[in-house]
Amino acid sequence: MSTETTKPKKKMSSTKARLWLDLVFFVVMVLVLAPQGTGIPIHEWISFLVLIPFFLHLIFDWKWIVNVTKRIFSRIPGETRFNYVLDWLLFFLFIVAMFSGVVISEAALPAMGIHMTIDPFWVQIHDMSSNLMIVVLGIHLAMHWKWIVTNFKKYVLRRPTRAAAQSGD
Repeated sequence: MSTETTKPKKKMSSTKARLWLDLVFFVVMVLVLAPQGTGIPIHEWISFLVLIPFFLHLIFDWKWIVNVTKRIFSRIPGETRFNYVLDWLLFFLFIVAMFSGVVISEAALPAMGIHMTIDPFWVQIHDMSSNLMIVVLGIHLAMHWKWIVTNFKKYVLRRPTRAAAQSGD
């Protein structure tokens, strides 16, 4: 029997968890936004999967969303107000792209036995909302670039110290 005491594992910080979630979200979004590279069937199925990190991202940011919503008509920094409006635009474009993508599904819905006639109107809506979403997502990433780089360096690129390796951080 060992006399060593085991230290309880250190809990992952919420920033680290959020960073990893956002990295997964980003990779999945790149795959979704490049149907030419994945093919339509994979594009459609991954589009359903992207809902998981999407909603988790909203949950992680829920406190910020509520706090800014309460103060949106009061005095808040212009950057915060711009970010808030941009995030709502991104949310709207995401929902429109997802809905129109389901309406024009060529692979996922037929695989589930649901066959719909593809209307060119919804194809245009899907293309426009997806393309605009890429632009708005780029601006969103640029607005948070400092946070991304700082935490990527801190949690992904750093070499763990002996103490951190033993604590599980």
